[in-house]
Amino acid sequence: MNILPLSWVIPDLLPVGLTVLGGPKKLGKSYMVMQFCSDIVDSGGRVFYFAGEDTHALHKQRQEHVGLAASANYQYVAGRENLFAQPQDFFDAISELLSIQHFDAIFIDTMIRAVTPQGSTIYKKDEYAYYVNELDPWAKLAEKHQTAILMVTHSVKGASNIYSDPLDHIHGTTAITATADWVLVMQRALDGSGARLYSDGKMGASQTYQLTKTNGIYFKIAGTEKEALIKGKSAQNKILEYVKDNPGVRQVDIVRALKLLETNVSRDMRKLLQDEYIIIDDKKRYHATP
Repeated sequence: MNILPLSWVIPDLLPVGLTVLGGPKKLGKSYMVMQFCSDIVDSGGRVFYFAGEDTHALHKQRQEHVGLAASANYQYVAGRENLFAQPQDFFDAISELLSIQHFDAIFIDTMIRAVTPQGSTIYKKDEYAYYVNELDPWAKLAEKHQTAILMVTHSVKGASNIYSDPLDHIHGTTAITATADWVLVMQRALDGSGARLYSDGKMGASQTYQLTKTNGIYFKIAGTEKEALIKGKSAQNKILEYVKDNPGVRQVDIVRALKLLETNVSRDMRKLLQDEYIIIDDKKRYHATP
Protein backbone atom coordinates (compact mmCIF):
# COMPACT_ATOMS: atom_id res chain seq x y z
CA MET A 1 0.00 0.00 0.00
CA ASN A 2 1.14 3.51 -0.77
CA ILE A 3 0.23 5.23 2.50
CA LEU A 4 0.68 8.99 2.38
CA PRO A 5 2.26 10.72 5.41
CA LEU A 6 0.19 12.98 7.66
CA SER A 7 -0.10 16.39 6.06
CA TRP A 8 -1.31 19.87 6.97
CA VAL A 9 -3.04 22.48 4.83
CA ILE A 10 -2.19 25.10 7.49
CA PRO A 11 0.53 23.86 9.87
CA ASP A 12 -0.73 23.02 13.39
CA LEU A 13 -4.20 24.40 12.62
CA LEU A 14 -5.80 22.63 9.67
CA PRO A 15 -4.80 19.08 8.69
CA VAL A 16 -5.97 16.96 5.80
CA GLY A 17 -9.03 15.27 7.29
CA LEU A 18 -12.04 16.47 9.28
CA THR A 19 -11.71 19.49 11.59
CA VAL A 20 -14.40 21.06 13.78
CA LEU A 21 -14.22 24.74 14.80
CA GLY A 22 -16.41 25.68 17.78
CA GLY A 23 -17.01 28.84 19.73
CA PRO A 24 -19.67 31.17 21.17
CA LYS A 25 -21.88 33.22 18.90
CA LYS A 26 -20.62 36.54 17.54
CA LEU A 27 -16.99 35.87 18.51
CA GLY A 28 -15.77 35.73 14.92
CA LYS A 29 -15.71 32.08 13.81
CA SER A 30 -16.68 32.99 10.23
CA TYR A 31 -13.92 35.59 10.07
CA MET A 32 -11.44 33.00 11.36
CA VAL A 33 -12.52 30.69 8.52
CA MET A 34 -12.08 33.48 5.98
CA GLN A 35 -8.56 34.12 7.26
CA PHE A 36 -7.81 30.42 6.74
CA CYS A 37 -9.21 30.76 3.21
CA SER A 38 -7.01 33.78 2.56
CA ASP A 39 -3.88 32.00 3.83
CA ILE A 40 -4.52 28.98 1.61
CA VAL A 41 -5.31 31.03 -1.50
CA ASP A 42 -2.27 33.27 -0.95
CA SER A 43 -0.16 30.09 -0.85
CA GLY A 44 -1.54 28.99 -4.23
CA GLY A 45 -4.21 26.63 -2.86
CA ARG A 46 -7.88 26.30 -3.74
CA VAL A 47 -10.82 26.44 -1.31
CA PHE A 48 -14.60 26.15 -1.32
CA TYR A 49 -16.58 27.93 1.41
CA PHE A 50 -20.23 27.33 2.19
CA ALA A 51 -21.23 30.51 4.04
CA GLY A 52 -24.62 29.23 5.15
CA GLU A 53 -25.36 32.12 7.53
CA ASP A 54 -24.33 34.94 5.17
CA THR A 55 -26.28 36.84 2.55
CA HIS A 56 -24.30 37.70 -0.58
CA ALA A 57 -24.03 41.33 0.58
CA LEU A 58 -22.72 40.34 4.02
CA HIS A 59 -20.24 37.87 2.57
CA LYS A 60 -18.92 40.47 0.13
CA GLN A 61 -18.36 42.82 3.07
CA ARG A 62 -16.51 40.10 4.98
CA GLN A 63 -14.34 39.49 1.92
CA GLU A 64 -13.39 43.17 1.80
CA HIS A 65 -12.53 43.16 5.51
CA VAL A 66 -10.01 40.32 5.14
CA GLY A 67 -8.82 41.30 1.65
CA LEU A 68 -10.22 38.28 -0.13
CA ALA A 69 -12.09 38.21 -3.45
CA ALA A 70 -13.96 35.48 -5.29
CA SER A 71 -11.74 33.74 -7.83
CA ALA A 72 -11.07 30.35 -9.38
CA ASN A 73 -9.18 29.49 -6.19
CA TYR A 74 -11.83 30.90 -3.83
CA GLN A 75 -15.26 29.58 -4.64
CA TYR A 76 -18.19 30.06 -2.28
CA VAL A 77 -21.92 29.76 -1.85
CA ALA A 78 -23.66 32.31 0.39
CA GLY A 79 -26.94 31.36 2.05
CA ARG A 80 -28.76 28.06 1.98
CA GLU A 81 -29.05 27.29 -1.73
CA ASN A 82 -31.33 24.53 -3.04
CA LEU A 83 -28.30 22.38 -3.77
CA PHE A 84 -27.51 22.36 -0.04
CA ALA A 85 -31.08 22.26 1.28
CA GLN A 86 -30.96 18.75 2.75
CA PRO A 87 -28.03 17.06 4.54
CA GLN A 88 -27.81 14.16 2.07
CA ASP A 89 -28.03 16.56 -0.88
CA PHE A 90 -25.30 18.60 0.79
CA PHE A 91 -22.98 15.61 1.18
CA ASP A 92 -23.65 14.45 -2.39
CA ALA A 93 -22.97 17.95 -3.75
CA ILE A 94 -19.61 18.24 -1.96
CA SER A 95 -18.69 14.69 -2.94
CA GLU A 96 -19.45 15.45 -6.60
CA LEU A 97 -17.55 18.75 -6.38
CA LEU A 98 -14.43 16.96 -5.11
CA SER A 99 -14.70 14.31 -7.82
CA ILE A 100 -14.60 17.06 -10.48
CA GLN A 101 -11.80 19.23 -9.11
CA HIS A 102 -9.41 19.17 -6.17
CA PHE A 103 -9.85 21.63 -3.32
CA ASP A 104 -7.24 21.96 -0.59
CA ALA A 105 -9.99 22.81 1.88
CA ILE A 106 -13.79 22.72 2.14
CA PHE A 107 -15.31 25.01 4.79
CA ILE A 108 -18.88 24.38 5.99
CA ASP A 109 -20.39 27.17 8.07
CA THR A 110 -22.24 25.79 9.97
CA MET A 111 -22.23 22.06 10.78
CA ILE A 112 -25.97 21.99 11.48
CA ARG A 113 -26.59 22.63 7.76
CA ALA A 114 -24.78 19.43 6.82
CA VAL A 115 -26.05 16.93 9.40
CA THR A 116 -29.43 15.25 9.80
CA PRO A 117 -31.55 16.87 12.55
CA GLN A 118 -30.89 14.78 15.66
CA GLY A 119 -34.54 14.31 16.56
CA SER A 120 -35.29 12.68 13.21
CA THR A 121 -32.65 9.93 13.49
CA ILE A 122 -32.63 6.60 15.28
CA TYR A 123 -29.79 8.03 17.39
CA LYS A 124 -31.85 10.85 18.93
CA LYS A 125 -31.29 9.48 22.45
CA ASP A 126 -27.64 8.58 21.91
CA GLU A 127 -25.62 11.74 21.25
CA TYR A 128 -22.35 9.85 20.82
CA ALA A 129 -23.73 7.46 18.18
CA TYR A 130 -25.48 10.35 16.42
CA TYR A 131 -22.35 12.46 15.92
CA VAL A 132 -20.18 9.47 14.96
CA ASN A 133 -22.77 8.34 12.42
CA GLU A 134 -23.17 11.85 10.95
CA LEU A 135 -19.51 12.92 10.88
CA ASP A 136 -17.78 9.68 9.91
CA PRO A 137 -18.77 9.95 6.19
CA TRP A 138 -17.28 13.45 6.08
CA ALA A 139 -14.03 12.25 7.66
CA LYS A 140 -13.84 9.44 5.08
CA LEU A 141 -14.60 11.87 2.25
CA ALA A 142 -11.74 14.13 3.35
CA GLU A 143 -9.36 11.19 3.51
CA LYS A 144 -10.45 9.88 0.11
CA HIS A 145 -9.78 13.18 -1.65
CA GLN A 146 -6.84 14.25 0.57
CA THR A 147 -8.48 17.52 1.48
CA ALA A 148 -9.26 19.40 4.68
CA ILE A 149 -12.94 19.62 5.59
CA LEU A 150 -13.71 22.09 8.39
CA MET A 151 -17.16 22.41 9.98
CA VAL A 152 -18.11 25.37 12.15
CA THR A 153 -20.38 24.86 15.16
CA HIS A 154 -21.53 26.81 18.21
CA SER A 155 -20.24 26.07 21.70
CA VAL A 156 -22.39 25.13 24.67
CA LYS A 157 -24.23 28.13 26.14
CA GLY A 158 -22.29 29.53 29.10
CA ALA A 159 -19.50 27.00 28.49
CA SER A 160 -16.80 29.20 30.03
CA ASN A 161 -18.65 29.19 33.33
CA ILE A 162 -19.21 25.44 33.28
CA TYR A 163 -16.20 23.71 31.74
CA SER A 164 -12.47 24.21 32.26
CA ASP A 165 -11.48 21.93 29.36
CA PRO A 166 -11.95 23.79 26.03
CA LEU A 167 -12.98 20.57 24.27
CA ASP A 168 -16.00 20.32 26.57
CA HIS A 169 -17.29 23.59 25.13
CA ILE A 170 -18.54 21.85 21.99
CA HIS A 171 -21.81 19.93 21.70
CA GLY A 172 -21.16 16.21 21.28
CA THR A 173 -17.53 16.76 22.18
CA THR A 174 -16.64 13.13 22.98
CA ALA A 175 -18.02 11.85 19.70
CA ILE A 176 -16.53 14.77 17.77
CA THR A 177 -13.04 14.26 19.19
CA ALA A 178 -13.36 10.54 18.44
CA THR A 179 -14.39 11.15 14.82
CA ALA A 180 -12.69 14.41 13.80
CA ASP A 181 -8.95 14.55 13.23
CA TRP A 182 -8.62 18.04 14.71
CA VAL A 183 -10.64 20.40 16.91
CA LEU A 184 -10.35 24.19 17.20
CA VAL A 185 -12.15 26.09 19.96
CA MET A 186 -12.47 29.88 20.08
CA GLN A 187 -12.99 31.31 23.58
CA ARG A 188 -13.18 34.73 25.13
CA ALA A 189 -9.99 35.62 27.02
CA LEU A 190 -10.06 35.05 30.75
CA ASP A 191 -9.67 38.80 31.41
CA GLY A 192 -12.44 39.61 28.91
CA SER A 193 -10.16 41.83 26.82
CA GLY A 194 -9.64 39.55 23.86
CA ALA A 195 -9.97 35.96 22.73
CA ARG A 196 -8.00 32.74 22.41
CA LEU A 197 -7.95 29.79 20.04
CA TYR A 198 -7.39 26.29 21.43
CA SER A 199 -6.04 23.72 18.96
CA ASP A 200 -5.96 19.96 19.63
CA GLY A 201 -6.50 16.59 18.01
CA LYS A 202 -5.12 13.27 16.85
CA MET A 203 -2.24 14.67 14.82
CA GLY A 204 -0.16 16.58 17.35
CA ALA A 205 0.16 18.33 20.69
CA SER A 206 -2.39 20.87 21.90
CA GLN A 207 -1.66 24.57 21.58
CA THR A 208 -3.40 27.79 22.62
CA TYR A 209 -3.11 30.93 20.50
CA GLN A 210 -3.67 34.53 21.52
CA LEU A 211 -6.17 36.43 19.37
CA THR A 212 -6.16 40.20 18.92
CA LYS A 213 -8.78 42.45 17.36
CA THR A 214 -8.02 43.72 13.86
CA ASN A 215 -9.60 46.97 12.64
CA GLY A 216 -12.05 46.65 15.52
CA ILE A 217 -13.89 43.98 13.50
CA TYR A 218 -12.45 40.49 13.82
CA PHE A 219 -9.88 38.49 15.77
CA LYS A 220 -6.57 37.46 14.25
CA ILE A 221 -3.96 35.02 15.54
CA ALA A 222 -1.15 36.98 17.19
CA GLY A 223 1.04 34.08 18.32
CA THR A 224 0.79 31.45 21.01
CA GLU A 225 -0.24 32.25 24.56
CA LYS A 226 3.03 30.65 25.62
CA GLU A 227 4.97 33.22 23.59
CA ALA A 228 2.92 36.07 25.06
CA LEU A 229 3.49 34.76 28.59
CA ILE A 230 7.27 34.58 28.30
CA LYS A 231 7.48 38.10 26.86
CA GLY A 232 6.09 39.36 30.16
CA LYS A 233 9.05 37.82 32.00
CA SER A 234 11.90 40.01 30.82
CA ALA A 235 14.86 38.06 32.24
CA GLN A 236 13.62 34.67 31.03
CA ASN A 237 12.68 36.10 27.66
CA LYS A 238 16.13 37.65 27.29
CA ILE A 239 17.76 34.27 27.96
CA LEU A 240 15.33 32.47 25.63
CA GLU A 241 16.04 34.88 22.78
CA TYR A 242 19.78 34.41 23.28
CA VAL A 243 19.41 30.62 23.16
CA LYS A 244 17.34 30.92 19.96
CA ASP A 245 20.05 33.06 18.35
CA ASN A 246 22.88 30.82 19.63
CA PRO A 247 21.80 27.16 19.50
CA GLY A 248 24.11 24.85 21.43
CA VAL A 249 25.14 27.58 23.88
CA ARG A 250 26.39 26.74 27.40
CA GLN A 251 25.04 28.30 30.58
CA VAL A 252 28.38 29.95 31.34
CA ASP A 253 28.30 31.63 27.91
CA ILE A 254 24.86 33.07 28.67
CA VAL A 255 26.08 34.49 31.98
CA ARG A 256 29.02 36.21 30.27
CA ALA A 257 27.15 37.45 27.24
CA LEU A 258 24.14 38.87 29.08
CA LYS A 259 26.14 40.01 32.13
CA LEU A 260 23.69 38.46 34.57
CA LEU A 261 24.24 36.83 37.95
CA GLU A 262 24.99 33.11 37.61
CA THR A 263 22.44 32.20 40.31
CA ASN A 264 19.70 34.15 38.50
CA VAL A 265 20.55 32.58 35.14
CA SER A 266 20.56 29.11 36.69
CA ARG A 267 17.13 29.72 38.26
CA ASP A 268 15.62 31.16 35.07
CA MET A 269 16.99 28.37 32.91
CA ARG A 270 15.52 25.73 35.21
CA LYS A 271 12.18 27.45 34.79
CA LEU A 272 12.58 27.61 30.98
CA LEU A 273 13.40 23.90 30.92
CA GLN A 274 10.46 23.08 33.16
CA ASP A 275 8.05 25.05 30.95
CA GLU A 276 9.59 23.45 27.82
CA TYR A 277 10.82 26.67 26.20
CA ILE A 278 14.31 25.19 25.92
CA ILE A 279 15.92 21.74 25.92
CA ILE A 280 19.38 20.50 26.93
CA ASP A 281 21.43 17.97 24.99
CA ASP A 282 23.78 15.26 26.27
CA LYS A 283 26.69 17.73 26.10
CA LYS A 284 24.96 20.15 28.49
CA ARG A 285 24.26 22.62 25.70
CA TYR A 286 20.97 24.43 25.32
CA HIS A 287 18.60 24.79 22.37
CA ALA A 288 15.20 26.41 21.87
CA THR A 289 12.46 23.79 21.86
CA PRO A 290 11.67 22.87 18.23
